[in-house]
Amino acid sequence: MGLWQRLSTLGSKPDDSPGERRRLALTNQSAVIGTVSCGSFAIGYAIAGSRYLAPMIANLIAVALLGVALFLSRQGMRTTAKLFVLMPVNLVVVVASMLLGGRVGFLYYFFLFAAVAFLLFGSREKVARFALTLLSVACLVFVLLVAPRERMISHVSPAVEHILDITSATAVIITVVFIVNLFTTDTELAEARLAEAHARSERLLLNVLPAPISARLKDDEEIADGFAEVTVLFADIVGFTELSQKLSPEALVKMLNRIFSAFDDLAEEHRLEKIKTIGDCYMVAAGIPDARPDHAAAMAKMALAMRDALERINREAGYALQVRIGLHTGAVVAGVIGKRKFIYDMWGDTVNTASRMESSGVPGEIQITSDLNTLLSRTFVTEPRGTVKVKGKGDMETFLLKGPR
Repeated sequence: MGLWQRLSTLGSKPDDSPGERRRLALTNQSAVIGTVSCGSFAIGYAIAGSRYLAPMIANLIAVALLGVALFLSRQGMRTTAKLFVLMPVNLVVVVASMLLGGRVGFLYYFFLFAAVAFLLFGSREKVARFALTLLSVACLVFVLLVAPRERMISHVSPAVEHILDITSATAVIITVVFIVNLFTTDTELAEARLAEAHARSERLLLNVLPAPISARLKDDEEIADGFAEVTVLFADIVGFTELSQKLSPEALVKMLNRIFSAFDDLAEEHRLEKIKTIGDCYMVAAGIPDARPDHAAAMAKMALAMRDALERINREAGYALQVRIGLHTGAVVAGVIGKRKFIYDMWGDTVNTASRMESSGVPGEIQITSDLNTLLSRTFVTEPRGTVKVKGKGDMETFLLKGPR
């Protein structure tokens, strides 16, 4: 870190807000710039002779006070440090204007000091902000009314007067540009960080909710929709409970994350909506939040791909896991409920039946209802399993999905 950076961050704290850091940096930088400027003028007045003793002394006092301002910043006395920055520079300009006259261009500095007061003091320091601004305005009015114009206390030639006028105007412009650049850079950086944070939050929200649902929630809309044709899939990892007793928590989560991440990729590939995971159970739906005529076929492809994906993971990682999958098709109600940690969820007999197809199914197989078999039998190979006693539903005729026809 260079000297300028160290001086700019003098007295900064890790918990400072961006605005506080910006105001502190401007305070310290103004103190450094003022020290160099007033010190240079003091040297110039000393070289010019004893006639300029008063402004030389005023500039030396300003240098000392600006040094104190840096010390106060380091000690955390920020409001006092700002006062020690603005008050001496106003004093120096008043003294120089009274000595050399009101036409040498020093008046430009009062406009700068009035603006800087608003930049140094935050909204919680309104009294100091307006007080220092009024001080600069009062000094300007005083010099305009009282400072000599035609006859100067210390005579300078018209050429020197013209040079001082140009130099003062140029110095003020450069300082204003420097300050504006500082604030513009910080603003652009803050906007970039804000945009990045917004994009990150949007990505996280879209990982939780479908994009259309997310947009509706932002408009404070209640989400409750009915869908007439939806296919629902439940999948359970067979053998997971026994395996969880043998693996460390880290290894267990890593294994489950690998499997469900593969399922997530398949859901994205087939344009299906993952609803949730419950322990080692995975739930996904086709036909929500946007209806699609091929919901049954898309979900059948998903189920077959999930089984293949788990077999591949078993080969690569040495597992001996199986997946038990159940599917059903029909009408559902989907929506978002609650205030915290909400999800896009589904309810209805179709959801319950799909869950029962999974729980009453066969490890390594995909069990479907007769309703779904009617939709799939032309394009997929299915095998009758016979009548299965399903909890809460009684005897149901079920089929096993084998593959594409």
